[in-house]
Amino acid sequence: AVAGVVVLSNATSVFALTNGVRQVQIPVDGFTDTEAGEYVVDKCAVLNDPNDPADRGLLQRIIEDDTTVVGILQTYARTYANATGDAAAKRAAVEALFNKRAVEADASVKKLLKFGRGVEKGSEFDVAEMRKLVKMLLDAPAPEDGVSDTDLDLPAASDVAPVLQKYPALRYNPDTSRYYWYETRHRRAAERFKRAKSPLLRP
Repeated sequence: AVAGVVVLSNATSVFALTNGVRQVQIPVDGFTDTEAGEYVVDKCAVLNDPNDPADRGLLQRIIEDDTTVVGILQTYARTYANATGDAAAKRAAVEALFNKRAVEADASVKKLLKFGRGVEKGSEFDVAEMRKLVKMLLDAPAPEDGVSDTDLDLPAASDVAPVLQKYPALRYNPDTSRYYWYETRHRRAAERFKRAKSPLLRP
């Protein structure tokens, strides 16, 4: 199965994502949870003790609450391989990376939700529209469905792109004309804000 494509053209460079693994490899449809688990266990040799519930639990958290992006799964694998000590120590290193990425996701979503008129030069939309987009993504039947830009009062995607580059919690696909979560961890961060009834998600 195709896991991703290498971007060779800058024809849509305005939609380029922030520096990182997505700049090099963009998932076509992403891995399913099962495919991601198989990749991590079989290809990356990380958290691969089938008899250790702690291994299985942490692996499941990575897949369900962080990402299925291949490059990040490889980062987890390197973290596991490079950690010194026994299996528990290696697992602790992986969990520390997981927690660090969750905190980063919280910060990215928070900054995006606080975005307001005038924060970005040339932006002509305000915080209410960005919050509306986040709430629509939270209510989408499935994360991979995304939200069509025709369902929003946001300006042209090319004008929104600089905001998403600065606050990378969401991404836009010009081929489908839809907005998506940048990674699963950002959806989980938004869900935490929603459960906490954060004022950042109010109109």
